[in-house]
Order: sequence, then C-alpha cells, then structure tokens
Amino acid sequence: MRADAEKQQQAAMAVAAPAYVAACPGAGKTHVITNRHLQSPRRRLRKGRALISFTRVARDQMARRCRSAGRADLVQAPHFIGTLDSFLWEFLVKPRRAAEPAPRLLESWASIKAPVQGTDREINLHRFPMTIDPSHNEAREAVAWDKLDYDTRQLLKDSSYSRAQWEKKIFETRKSWCDEGYLTGHEARVLALWNLRHAKTAAALLPPLLSRFAEVVVDEAQDCSAADLAILQLLHDAGLPLVLVGDPDQAIYAWRGAEPQALQSFAAQLSPAPHRLTGNWRSSPVICRLASTLRTGQRPPDTSVVRDDDIPVLVLPTRFADSGSRHLHAPTGAGIVDAFRTLAEEYAVPAKDCLVTAYKYATLPGITREKPNTKAITSLAWARTVTHTPDASGDDLARACAVAVRVLFGYWYPGQSGGPDRIMTGHRLSAGQVNRTAFAFLHSLPAPHREWGPQVWQAMKAWPPLPGAAPQGGRGRPAGKPTVSRLQAATGIHTNIVHQLKGDEADGVLLLLPDARSVQRWATADPATDEVLRVWYVAVTRARRLAAIALPQEETDALAQLLAGYHVPLRVA
Repeated sequence: MRADAEKQQQAAMAVAAPAYVAACPGAGKTHVITNRHLQSPRRRLRKGRALISFTRVARDQMARRCRSAGRADLVQAPHFIGTLDSFLWEFLVKPRRAAEPAPRLLESWASIKAPVQGTDREINLHRFPMTIDPSHNEAREAVAWDKLDYDTRQLLKDSSYSRAQWEKKIFETRKSWCDEGYLTGHEARVLALWNLRHAKTAAALLPPLLSRFAEVVVDEAQDCSAADLAILQLLHDAGLPLVLVGDPDQAIYAWRGAEPQALQSFAAQLSPAPHRLTGNWRSSPVICRLASTLRTGQRPPDTSVVRDDDIPVLVLPTRFADSGSRHLHAPTGAGIVDAFRTLAEEYAVPAKDCLVTAYKYATLPGITREKPNTKAITSLAWARTVTHTPDASGDDLARACAVAVRVLFGYWYPGQSGGPDRIMTGHRLSAGQVNRTAFAFLHSLPAPHREWGPQVWQAMKAWPPLPGAAPQGGRGRPAGKPTVSRLQAATGIHTNIVHQLKGDEADGVLLLLPDARSVQRWATADPATDEVLRVWYVAVTRARRLAAIALPQEETDALAQLLAGYHVPLRVA
C-alpha cells in the first residue's frame, strides 16, 4: 500500500503541466507540491514556478519547507509562493495601477474605517458582502443582500433609503477608497478579469507573466470561486501552464461561488483524466471508510497508508441544549465534551491531541469568538478578552492587536484618512512598535462589562501616544456599550467550526450534529449538491485515529444502522 501511494505521489510530482491532480484528504498535497518545486534547477532568471494557496498558513508551510531543504532560492524571484489574492494583485492588478496614491491590498474593508457615505445611518462598507458574476464580458457586481448578517439587517430595517439607493451609495463609497489606492481581494478579481479581457492591458500583462513562470500550481483548487476559475481560464487560454491540485469533495465555500461541478469542468480541460492521489497518510482505515459514506459516487474508501488503528467510530447519544452550548451526553448526563474526553482516553487518545467541531459557532461549547460587523467598543471588548486568554491562537492575537490599533489610531490621528498602514508610513512607525503599544494597552484594560466605555476612554486619554499623535477632543472615542459575550468555560480541547479547520488534523475529532434529521440527510442527500455533507466530510477527515459523532439521542440507532450497512466499525457509547 505504501509503495502504491508513493508511486502516485511520484507521478504527481513529475506530471507535465497543464494537469489536474485529484487528491484525497491526507494525501500529502503540500509534500507533493513542495517536492515538485524542489526539483527546480538553481539560479534561474526566468521560467520560475508560482505556488498558490488560499491561506497564509499553507503559504508559510511551503516556504518553510523550501528553506529547510536548503533551497531559499525557491522562495525568491523568479519563483513566487503566496495566496491567490496576492498573486492576482502582484501580477494582474498592481502593474496597471498608478504609483500614487500608493496601491494597498486590504484583507477586507474591515481593515479601515470606511462608513458608507450619503445615507441616513452609519454602516461600514465591510458589512456589505459583494458578488461577482464573471459570465459577462464586463464582470457584474452586486451587493449580496441575502448574505447580510442580522445586525446589519436590523440597522437597515427603518432606513428611508431603498436598496437601490443604498447600493448606489455603497459603490460610490467603495470607488472613493479605490481612488485612494485601497482594494480588497474582491476588487482585485474584478480588475484582473477586466485587464485580461481587454486586449491592450492583456498585451501589457501577459508577456512578463509568461516569461517569468513556466508553471503555476494552485493548491486547494476546490476553493476557487467562479471569478477565480474565470481568471484561471483566461491564463490557461493565454498559454500559462497550470497545475490544479484539489478535492471537490472538500468544496465548502459555496457562499463565495465555489462549486465542485465548475472545478470538474475546468479540470477536464487540463487533464483528460485526473492524476489521482488515493493514499491517505493521515487517517486510520476506519476513518477512511467513514469518510467514503459522505462523498460523491460509489468509490471505495481511500487507502490508509501508515495507520493500522482499529478504533471504532463513536456514536454519542446527546441531549443538545435549545440555546447555548451546554450539551449533555444522554447515557451519563455529563457534558458531551467531557464524555468524549473520557472515551478518547480509553483508546489512549489524550485531550491535547483532540478537537471538537461543528457547522456553526453557536453549537460549540467553550469558545468565545470575534463576531463580525460589531461596533468598535464590542470589538475592543473581544480583543481585550483574547489578550487574557492563555491558549489564544496567534491569529486571534493578531486580530486583537489590529482592533486596538484601529481604535487608538482613530483617537491619535483623527484627521488622517486611510488605513493604519498608511498612517504608520506617514509617521515612520514600525509594525513592532505599533503592535507592542496596542497589546500593552489591551492587556492593561479592566475586564469588559456593560459600563466599560468610560473606563476605556480614560485609559485611551492617559496612554502615552505614539509620535505624531494629535488628538482632537472626543474624536475617536468608542461610542456606546459593549455587547459582552457570556464567558464560556474552557473545555481543554481545541474547538472551532469546520470552516476554520481546513488543513488541521488531530488524533481524535468530535463532530457535533445537533439538527434533527441529520441521519436522513446523510443517507439520502447528494454530496455533489449538498454542501453540508461536504462540511461533515471535511470534519471527519481531520481525524487520525478516532472519529466521534454526537447527535440527538433519538437519531443514534438510525446512524448506527446506516454506518453498519457500509461496514463501518462503530460503538454507540
């Protein structure tokens, strides 16, 4: 089995572009992509390789592997390792932007204070998600009104402005920021499509791109949106050799236009038949068999290459709370996470090597998350909590610092437009200096409560300002009262929603399925069209040795019968 899996990997490393590599979970995609890159000759002036991922974590992992192999040259020009956003920005957008004002790629409009102008209430631009329809020659944009969060819908409910008027003001506000040099990944895609579809700009952009890169590898290709695939199609048509690596069964971002069928259609142009990686280097045979019940087609389970664990799938009868996340293990009355911990220890799987996941944040116990689109005082309360959380993730700490920077800069530099990066450049402030100041300020604040605002304001006024600060009275004061989340008791186990766990793995995984009729969905729905099944598939394939499913008590027998029909070893516990 190992020899067969290694043979598949070697074939994927050597396949000529254009090509599509269909990789199962745990197939070692990053290993294959990086080893393919490591075969590159040294000291090339042109004809490099671009390795594109959808996350900074994957980007950093590939770059780190190149450096540790003694090939630091592979992370430098003519090569490129980065996210799809940064690739589009660097090679298809930025070269056609004016040098002044300096163009900036934002992670989102939440990175700056950008309220929609000319309406009857203040709502920031980032609260309005946008869509791109690339099927027209001039890509069409629209506000995704059906994707607005609850708070934004409430703010708009009594507005005297119609949706059409709001949309006009939203795009006018966005244009004003774009004119200042600011864009997000959304605008980068719109401009990349425009540049590639117009002969004059395409003629300026494509020759340098084709000269620099002999190949572009796109990892996690199943996450490509319709706009992403349209851009890749144009690059393919222009003669840029592409290698797409992905797994349509793990396509879980339909909300941004990622559809498995669209990837399959494009992949068929690259390879008459995909180069398959079916050796799973992560999961046990039991987990591979479980996962096969949640994916398209009647394919046999993937091959477990290195594990021989025979731990059965745990099916846990659960009494889910109607509200909150105090879910109880029906047989014992213990909290479901505590019950999972105890059962995992029976199989020598310690809690530190486990994770708990679900489709929605609201289902998860022991997690206090940053809610999107909240007012500044609430975001600051969340950020302060993060700095006092012993096991806070690096990403959460970085976001917490960014919140504090925006609040402090709003007070210290009230007359200056643009994001923190432009203010830092203007006053020659280093990122380290700013982040240290922000973290120290956050950590000094008292614990958030409903009357917290005046204490924050006093702390802001007393805090030693950075160079160039020029406060103007009460400008920049965070208004209102914070919404303080109910403190959750820590579970001692890593906990997050499935969408935040892509790329993660653990010895033991508990998936919470609180909804009634989940088993009927499992048995009858089609993963090709039902994204929820693909989310569950991603969840269980994070597991190396033990997978557990918690579902309503009355559904456990039905799930046990379903899995037994697929010869999946299980234990109802």
